[in-house]
Amino acid sequence: MINELFLFFIGTFISLFSIVDPLMAAPLFVTLTDGQTAEQRNQVARRASMFSFAILSIFFITGSLILNFFQISIDALRIAGGLMILSSAYGMLNKQESLNPEEEREAKTKAGGHDDIAFSPLAMPILSGPGAIAVIIGMTTNTGGSPLKYLVIVLAILAVCFSSYLTMRVSDTIMQRMGPTIVKAFTRIMGFILLCVGVQFLVNGISPILFQALHGK
Repeated sequence: MINELFLFFIGTFISLFSIVDPLMAAPLFVTLTDGQTAEQRNQVARRASMFSFAILSIFFITGSLILNFFQISIDALRIAGGLMILSSAYGMLNKQESLNPEEEREAKTKAGGHDDIAFSPLAMPILSGPGAIAVIIGMTTNTGGSPLKYLVIVLAILAVCFSSYLTMRVSDTIMQRMGPTIVKAFTRIMGFILLCVGVQFLVNGISPILFQALHGK
């Protein structure tokens, strides 16, 4: 049982970490917090991580309620989540920016005016965007109703958010020592892992539908 929970934690953590990809947020964090003191940057990183944890936790808790309210089947959720994850993976593999030009201008305006950038754009959509939310809701369908697995998902969310906090804390060092080339290479690796996760979501969602169609049930 312990081994099963550990493997479930590793799978959930890797899936979520791949789509959050804190290293991809490091260059943006450095840019948006340019001119701030070390303490101010740490506060922004801490708030962004806390907001991200809150957002993902809310969707984790309300995921089943959303499915029931809109009468969305688990298979449909897995297919939709798989498509969303594949879209995010495609962007990572093809070096698409995490923010579109309009969102980037808004973020720089906020930073220049000393507005709070912890919630937007750092927590949402950088660290806890639609792809991350899809992973969280999708993972709840693999728990089999086990309270321990629900707890494991929460721990995985906490671990990823803490990893994001640490990454933003040392983002200057990361950019200086690793450079943009290595960061982009790492992002592509995460994108490939995410691509595999998205395909698996699709397989898990389509397989039961095909089985029912072939057996006339």
